Amino acid sequence: MITVNTEESGTREEVKMSAPRRNIKFLMFMIHVNYAIYGISSHLQGGAFPFVSKKLGVDPTTWGYLQTTIAVAQLAGCPIFGRFGDLYGGRAAMTLTFLGMMVESLLVAMAFSGGIPLLFISRAPMLFIHPMTAFQMVASDLSDEKTRADALAKLNIVSTVGRILGPTIAGWLVEHYGESFTCVAAASLSAVCVALVLVFIPVSTKQVNEEKVETSSQKKTSLFDYREILRLLRIPAVAELLGIKMFCSVAFFLLNSMMPIIQMEVFNMSPQEYGYFGTYLGIVYLICFSCVSPLTKRLSDINVMRFSEILVTIGDFGLALSNNYWQAGLAFLPRCFGDGILATMINSGLSKGVSAQDTGGVMGLSLSAGHVPHMITPPIAAYLFETFGYRSIGIGCFAINSAMTVYLLRRKDAPST
Repeated sequence: MITVNTEESGTREEVKMSAPRRNIKFLMFMIHVNYAIYGISSHLQGGAFPFVSKKLGVDPTTWGYLQTTIAVAQLAGCPIFGRFGDLYGGRAAMTLTFLGMMVESLLVAMAFSGGIPLLFISRAPMLFIHPMTAFQMVASDLSDEKTRADALAKLNIVSTVGRILGPTIAGWLVEHYGESFTCVAAASLSAVCVALVLVFIPVSTKQVNEEKVETSSQKKTSLFDYREILRLLRIPAVAELLGIKMFCSVAFFLLNSMMPIIQMEVFNMSPQEYGYFGTYLGIVYLICFSCVSPLTKRLSDINVMRFSEILVTIGDFGLALSNNYWQAGLAFLPRCFGDGILATMINSGLSKGVSAQDTGGVMGLSLSAGHVPHMITPPIAAYLFETFGYRSIGIGCFAINSAMTVYLLRRKDAPST
C-alpha cells in the first residue's frame, strides 16, 4: 500500500491507495484478456452441452429441470460470491470462478459415461462460477461514476469477442472432434485464465479512504453475514433496480431457457448452424455495447432505459411471428440490442448507489435478481413449448416487457438519481 495526500474542501486528507492503481491501464488490459478467454471457454462448453443432452435423450421437460438446477446453484452462490470478492479481493474471486468453470467442463466431457445424472451433477460447480460478478466488481473499482457505464460496456464488448468466436469454434469442434473434446478444450482455456489471474491480477483493486477501510473491516467480519446483504437491499435505488432486473429476467429466461431446444427441434439447426447463429448474436451484442457510451452522453439514464426496453418489446413481438431462424435472427436484432443496453444501465446504476467496498456485493445481488426468475421459468417455458408451441413463449415475453415499458415511461427519473 502507498499513501498519498489529496486536497478536498480546503483540507488535506490521507488516502491509502492500492499499488495496482498506479497502472490501471495495464490492469484493465489483463482483465479484458481474461474476460475474452472466458467468453470463448464459456461458449465452447455451452455450445457442446445441448448436443450432449440431445444424444443422452434429454426431452424438453428434463431440459427445463436442468435449467432450473443451474438457476438454483447460481442463486445460492451469487450473494455469497459477491461478498467473497469484497472481502478477499478480485484475484481470489476470479481464481475461484475459473476453477469452477474448469471442473464443470470436465464433468460435461465425462457425461457420456455417466449419463443424465452426471449432467445434473455438472451443474453443481456453478455455485462458484460468477465471472460477471467478479469482472464487474473490478471494473467498478477502477472507474468513477462518470465513466462507470462506459467501463462496464467496454467490459461487455470484450466478453462479446468470446461470444462471437466461441459458438463458431464450438460448432466446428463438435462437428469434427465431438462434444467431449470440445469440453476438454473449454477446461484448458479456463486453466489458462487461472494462471493469468494468479500472475497478473493483484489481491485487491479497491481504492477507498483509510477510515472507510477500518470501518468496513469492523463491519464485514463474516462471509455469511446476511445483515450486510439486507443493508444493501434497504437502499431505495438498489431495491428498485433489482426489482426491474428481476421482472425483465422473467421474459429473458422464459425465451433463453428454451432457445437451444427451439433451434434444434423447430428450426432444425446443425451444430455449425447453431454456432453461426450464436456468433451472429455476439456481433449484435458487440454493436450494442459500443453504443452505450454515445447514448449515455446524449440521453439521460432513464431515457436510455426506456429506449432499450422498447427495443426488447419490439423484438419479442417479432419472435412470436417468426417461422424460421432467418426471421428469428431479425427479431433478435432489436431484442439483443435493447437487452444489452438495459443490463449495462442497471449494473451502472447499482454500482453508483453503493460505496466502493460494496461493489462486489451489489453485483452479486444483481445476478441473484436474474437467477430468481431463472428458477421458475424453465419448467413454465417447457410447458408452453410442448402445449402451445414456441410462439406462446414469444407472446408471453412481449406481454411482460410491454408492462415494463409502460412503467419506465411513467417514471420521471432513473432509479439511481
